Amino acid sequence: MLKLFKKQTEKDTLLSQFPVKSGYAESFRTMRTNLQFTSMDKDLKCICVTSATEMEGKTNTAANLAYTIAQTGQRVLMVDCDLRKPGLTKRFGQEKTPGLTELISKKLGAIITEGAIADVRLNDLIKLNKLQKRTGILSISDDINQVDISFCNGSLADIYWKNRPEKQKLASSLISNNLLTKEQAQTAIGHQKKSVQKLGTILTTMGMITRAELKKHLSVHIVEAFKTAVSMFDGKFTFTSLPVSKIDTTIEHNVNFDKLFREFLDDENQFPFLTKTIESMIVKTDMENLYLLPSGKIPPNPSEMICSERMLFVLEHVTHAFDFVIIDTPPVLPASDAMMIAPNTDGILMVVMANKVNKKYIKDAISQLETGKTKILGLILNRVDVTKERYYRYYRKYYTAYYGKPEGE
Repeated sequence: MLKLFKKQTEKDTLLSQFPVKSGYAESFRTMRTNLQFTSMDKDLKCICVTSATEMEGKTNTAANLAYTIAQTGQRVLMVDCDLRKPGLTKRFGQEKTPGLTELISKKLGAIITEGAIADVRLNDLIKLNKLQKRTGILSISDDINQVDISFCNGSLADIYWKNRPEKQKLASSLISNNLLTKEQAQTAIGHQKKSVQKLGTILTTMGMITRAELKKHLSVHIVEAFKTAVSMFDGKFTFTSLPVSKIDTTIEHNVNFDKLFREFLDDENQFPFLTKTIESMIVKTDMENLYLLPSGKIPPNPSEMICSERMLFVLEHVTHAFDFVIIDTPPVLPASDAMMIAPNTDGILMVVMANKVNKKYIKDAISQLETGKTKILGLILNRVDVTKERYYRYYRKYYTAYYGKPEGE
């Protein structure tokens, strides 16, 4: 419960302007403590702050809660996801600073067609192509090897080791495993030279191997090709965009590309290039341990931007990089942004202005959040006038019951 003060400017309500022992500061420390007890199963890392309607104090609450948590020594990031009326950005004087919208639309949307592997790692390139839903072939090479990685609408479709050693090629592999004779291999290769069909297709069509055996060996080849690509730390890369019709998605294999990526490349979300890109947009505030990702320029399509895969990646990254993340979102009833963001966080806090908002609006907002399977961590009653008699009697009774009779009585 937050106490009511005389009318103040937005900047004046920042907790840094108040004495540590003030009732206002104590309100937020209590909130911080209560928040810790809302989830006993796991530590909270990322939460949303919203309200049912406008002007209920959600932005002020988000900023001061972040400041209070930062005082415990944790690195806290505030993310201004109110892309319609960015309050946090204004409060910290960052209206002209590029932020979240530029990060999602421009930085993570930038088309990189060539470069050095040392500057943009393979995991960055694969993740970037996925976020941009690109179709084409990523060729990476060094002094020894060249590997082509095919993408279809951002998803991995095939990985081909172009200069694979002769002994590791499909025909040689099948011969060494006694699944194919040299004579059969020569016959199949002869047919391949006269057609546009792949060797594997010819082998199964002619009945020389089963489709199951072919899938098994092609899967091994794909994994070997991927390992070769991962081993390249120097060299260069190029990306050639192609229409979907030019990408072969019919290759039969048993490889789970997402699992393969996580196993070899996505170690604790290590994306050097993308990490540098995201961190370049984060502003350090004057308060120790407190950082801000501003909203940036107000976009024409805030909802689409908020629910994009790029936005989800940014949230995943900052949640991993910081001890705590607090996201300021638009009110629930005028916009659906909070409902779209909250499921990707540990929960939501809803700020309610005392004696201002109709109870029906509050119930409608809660109902909408619950419909979206959002975990509501709690409601914060804001700007309570403790000088009014009914509140005074309540607190006097509470104080006496727990701490004994007040001094002087």
